Amino acid sequence: MKFPHIIGRREIVRAALLGSITGIVGVLLFILILNSMNSTYTEQKHQNELIPVSSQQTEENEEDVKDGYSEQFYANQHGVFSSFEAATDFVYGYASLNTSAVVEIDGNYYVWSSVSTTKEGGVKSDDPPSFAKPFTLSAAGCSEPALKNLPSLLKSNDPAKFNFEGVKNKEDFPPDWQTISFALSSISSDLSIVRMHLLAHYFTENDCLKIKF
Repeated sequence: MKFPHIIGRREIVRAALLGSITGIVGVLLFILILNSMNSTYTEQKHQNELIPVSSQQTEENEEDVKDGYSEQFYANQHGVFSSFEAATDFVYGYASLNTSAVVEIDGNYYVWSSVSTTKEGGVKSDDPPSFAKPFTLSAAGCSEPALKNLPSLLKSNDPAKFNFEGVKNKEDFPPDWQTISFALSSISSDLSIVRMHLLAHYFTENDCLKIKF
């Protein structure tokens, strides 16, 4: 029996190439679909862990600050999360948050980029968005004089107090204040950023310090 057409080498090579290309395109489409699904899942996960908060400001509570051991501050807040991992993942997603801090308050994790003494002192951001979050730092429950004085120390806008320049009564400061301030000077010269990290450090290390919104 004679075949009407004999398949040559060129046709075989062409068919093989077409098959390979089709396979590669299929794999690429599968990878793109899979990445899209993972991206959607990650976004939904972060949205589920992001706790909605209002940017509406609260009035200063005079009862909290008149005891002499409490002061009001304003954090430049970017978000609050239900877990530390979600908060740090959020921070890693923005280069502008490379000097920010994650502060745990009552089981929630707040992402702050600075802490100022006035509402207008913080530099607002659009990427990621931020707003001034007022809060009161209270040391009324502390027994150590240096810790009781901490809200007043952090309230100062005098860089000399943060750098120990010309300070006479060093016993009024926590023992590691100078060491931490010196280390923070290599991170930023912005007093609101230095204040934020000092506040976060002492608040984390001392249960007698309280933050109230």
